Amino acid sequence: MRVAGLACFLIIILPLLFAIIFNVSPSRAMGLVGSTFALEYLAIPLGVGLDLSPGYVFLTVVSASIGIFTLVLGIFGLLGAQSRRVVDFLLKLRRRAQRLQRYGIYGLIPGATVLGIYGCAATVWAFGWDVRRSTLLTTTGLVLISAILLLSSIGVLGVI
Repeated sequence: MRVAGLACFLIIILPLLFAIIFNVSPSRAMGLVGSTFALEYLAIPLGVGLDLSPGYVFLTVVSASIGIFTLVLGIFGLLGAQSRRVVDFLLKLRRRAQRLQRYGIYGLIPGATVLGIYGCAATVWAFGWDVRRSTLLTTTGLVLISAILLLSSIGVLGVI
């Protein structure tokens, strides 16, 4: 319930609060959130193309992405707790990939751009990495790629 509550706050409530602050209609706000579910950080050029404030687009996509990451990890955790076969598979996987156990977690920063939110959540779950640290590292990668996409979308990178 705690995971669902946090995810709901990050995916729905916070973007609607941002919408009030940036004077964006709730339907457009939820449209951007829905796009984030489908496109992940690639929803940023879409939001900018729909003439939404770049600050609003950035904050909403990052908030919704962190919420989606948390939600997916929670769902995977439920799956792992319910199935003995899944637990056995994870134990075998973790034994085989012990090198990744120590330093692989730092790969989540560039992994956020390649694997996306869903891929990073699956990787964190499969290797049993610390959720808070993994969320921080994935969020760092997500914020970096989102900032690059935002700057690209508004034309700043073209000027540089």
